[in-house]
Amino acid sequence: MRISRLTTLCLGILAASTLAGGLFGERALAGTTQLSERLRLYTALLGAIEENYAEEVPTDRLVSASVREMLRTLDPHSNFLEVKEYSSLQEKQRGSYYGLGITVQSIDGGITVVAIFEGTPAHRLGLRTGDVIARIEGQDARGISIDDAVKRLRGPKGSPVQITIERKGYDAPLEFTVLRDEIPLHSVPYAFMATPKTGYVRLIDFNETTACRSGEPADCERELERALKALIKQGATSVVLDIRDNPGGLLDQAFAVSNLFLRKGQLVVFTKGRYKRDEATFITERDSAFADLPLVVLVSRHSASASEIVAGAIQDHDRGLIVGETTFGKGLVQTILPLRSSRGYALALTTARYYTPSGRLIQRDYGHTALEDYVSPREREACRESGEDARLTDAGRKVYGGDGITPDYCVERETLPKPVAALVGRQAFVGFARTFEPAESAGQAKIEGAGSRNDAGISTLKPIRRDFSVDATVLEDFRRHLGEQKIPLADDEFAAHRELISRILFEEILRQVWGDAEARRRTLAWDVQLQKALELVPRAELLLKDPQGFVAAREAELRVARAAGR
Repeated sequence: MRISRLTTLCLGILAASTLAGGLFGERALAGTTQLSERLRLYTALLGAIEENYAEEVPTDRLVSASVREMLRTLDPHSNFLEVKEYSSLQEKQRGSYYGLGITVQSIDGGITVVAIFEGTPAHRLGLRTGDVIARIEGQDARGISIDDAVKRLRGPKGSPVQITIERKGYDAPLEFTVLRDEIPLHSVPYAFMATPKTGYVRLIDFNETTACRSGEPADCERELERALKALIKQGATSVVLDIRDNPGGLLDQAFAVSNLFLRKGQLVVFTKGRYKRDEATFITERDSAFADLPLVVLVSRHSASASEIVAGAIQDHDRGLIVGETTFGKGLVQTILPLRSSRGYALALTTARYYTPSGRLIQRDYGHTALEDYVSPREREACRESGEDARLTDAGRKVYGGDGITPDYCVERETLPKPVAALVGRQAFVGFARTFEPAESAGQAKIEGAGSRNDAGISTLKPIRRDFSVDATVLEDFRRHLGEQKIPLADDEFAAHRELISRILFEEILRQVWGDAEARRRTLAWDVQLQKALELVPRAELLLKDPQGFVAAREAELRVARAAGR
């Protein structure tokens, strides 16, 4: 039987997964005979496919798919990481990469800039959201994959990359030469005062830039410490920490973030696994300047892993209030194991489970759930009032485990009506928002390095100032935009949802022109979950000062609500 070199290499990867990093030690040797027999069977299957299948088969993809399917039978989170995936994971955990400082998406076949990071080469050069990258180093970029585009745009620090931009409102393409630089992957993209006394912090990731680890110098400051200190200087006497849709990240960063709000000597999380080596406890090791700061934590059904560790620790110790929706329920510990015999590949293998300080299991049941339903739990209830795994917080409040973290106060996000959701799906708001530009840069496209200013003609983009608002003229322009793009919306539907459409337009235009922070700052009043969090700040203060008093008040509140049928 003929086996290709590629098949042999892939089998080496498969075999290496059983030996990675000395994971199994002597236990692997005990099953050597059975393992060899199964590998011979697997080799025979691959050989039969290579020799006899109706078409030529890319064996590397076949092996990767079979390995992924094997891991899927274990749990939804164990995974085989190929070279690009492993490299991307390392970049995310490290908190930086070398490139331009933009986020791109494929929109209508064009590589489109959807976000620009402040202070990066792209930002300094004058790139804008909505720019379409038509050529990279002289090669046509239209229709290429996002992975291919990112690969071309990234490179060694200080190296140049030439890009050709098509910008709405300009007749001719714009030529840019960008010098790549280190791009930080911020975990705290913005923080500001939501009220005169309450600061708001958006935390989107748990990477090496988030917070100072245990054992680092006392004067260490990273993004979250800096944000909290800046807010206190501005007068903040309480904080809302927004970890909605935060997928998690590094365990030591979940511990570090928790340590910023808990007192020294408090348990944050513990793990249990198959073997003693997989058991660990994480107890705060230093006092924090923020331990007495009243705290409300915002969570969503897509807050997962490290986010749930933080929310669970805050809730179990009655340190702050959790507001929003029941979280994702991802409490499995993945150990990343580089595979010895295959350069660049790795195995993300579940080796333990997370438990909150009260002993709650974070992981929800996945045994009878299709993978697509597990990954996108859209139909899950926002909150639970019962459960088999009931535990008590430090102050005696009942909380439930085995299905994520249930908030203390449940508030669901606003659901868009179908006609408006259809406009979002067709990217109608995003497309229209790209027709605006800041008044201070109207008609200009700065090109550094080329020593000249763009002469492609006068921009037809509409300049707006920071006091911009959506009025009847903007709405009428939007209606024309829908017609030009052949996006259907009946007149009665437009009239029925006029206010909501105006709000979404306002937020998207602000985001496209001035960025996420400005959009978030000026649309706080429309965020029902955040408004509830701000309303509950006095309750968070009571919980911090008098936990038993809070428990009594909360129980009375719940009795009234149940009696009223709410």
